[in-house]
Amino acid sequence: MAAATTEPDLTPSRPRYDGRLSELYVIYMRHLVLMLLTLGWSRFWGRTRIRRYLWSHFAILGDRFEYRGRGIELMVGFVLALLMLAGWGGLMYLVWIYVFHERPFASFGLFDIFSLSVALIGFPLAFVGHYAGLRYRLSRTRWRGIRCGLAGSAWRYGASATFLTFANAICFQLLTPVVSVNLARPRIANTRFGSLPFVFGGSAGDIYGRYVGYYFLNVIAWLVAAGIFFAAIGGAVGGLGISFTEEELGELFTRPSLRTILVVAAIAIGVYIVFSLLILSLRCWWQAYLFRYLVSHSRAGNVLFATAISTRQMWGFLVLNYLIIMLTLGLGWPWVMHRTLRLIAAELWLYGAPDGASIRQPTDLGPRYGEGLLDMFDVSGV
Repeated sequence: MAAATTEPDLTPSRPRYDGRLSELYVIYMRHLVLMLLTLGWSRFWGRTRIRRYLWSHFAILGDRFEYRGRGIELMVGFVLALLMLAGWGGLMYLVWIYVFHERPFASFGLFDIFSLSVALIGFPLAFVGHYAGLRYRLSRTRWRGIRCGLAGSAWRYGASATFLTFANAICFQLLTPVVSVNLARPRIANTRFGSLPFVFGGSAGDIYGRYVGYYFLNVIAWLVAAGIFFAAIGGAVGGLGISFTEEELGELFTRPSLRTILVVAAIAIGVYIVFSLLILSLRCWWQAYLFRYLVSHSRAGNVLFATAISTRQMWGFLVLNYLIIMLTLGLGWPWVMHRTLRLIAAELWLYGAPDGASIRQPTDLGPRYGEGLLDMFDVSGV
């Protein structure tokens, strides 16, 4: 008799987030006060407390996450990044003395060459720091007592991301699907939950057709916005009955009056609003589609993922987050983090459950210190 086949358990479930914004703000405001008192050096411990709160209020299949990172690890990572930057400054000083002999150009000094070099190395190091920071956070994250992790090389990821970003810029952003998929692949496929690896099965070819449509709609939106801009300028000038000679135009642009500045500012704001309405909805349409694709093509063992986030939800999420940060001068970060976890809990679906009996604790303990490069060359957040 043939052995009976067991169908995989694909029972759907969603994450649960039960954090409270008021509680998160108490932690955040304490974090800000201590930063003022310690000239910023307490931020490593403050960030750790915020992460512990967020992790402990986010649960999958009824079990909460646990964050085991420590503030001293983040501080050590930051100090090491400072020492690396100091070493680079010393190298630039030697180049200035022995290569350029202290006078490479008439108006180009040591500080200029150092700033330019930091900007050049900061771009790839931001990608390296992003990957290394993700590895650190995952290595300090536990679920059901099992540590998570991230394999792969942060330097290889940084080199790949830098090359793809520059190639995409040279090709007028036409390589965006290739960049998106090839940067998402190592972050997903190298993620581990204990001994259980994640799998990513996406390819750029699957989403190129949708992106080409988005790309040319984007070009049309730019042209429409430019037309509106020039029409608004022409209408404003014509409505005021103003005509200019070449000399007057030169005077207008070299020494503008307060009235001219106000008119130009009003036109610029109007065009910006119209342009934002045209472009942002298109961008959110693409971002929502890309997010759905990446999630649906990822799995962890027999656990499948899916989301049905819509363009409207993505638009509302991004716009309100932007307004929160701008109108609160950055003090709205806890609200943004709170909204982000609520959106994930509401829109992410999991099908199935991991086989706990087959998952082992990883032997790799992860990095010994925190995300120093991410602190130095990127906006680290939480």
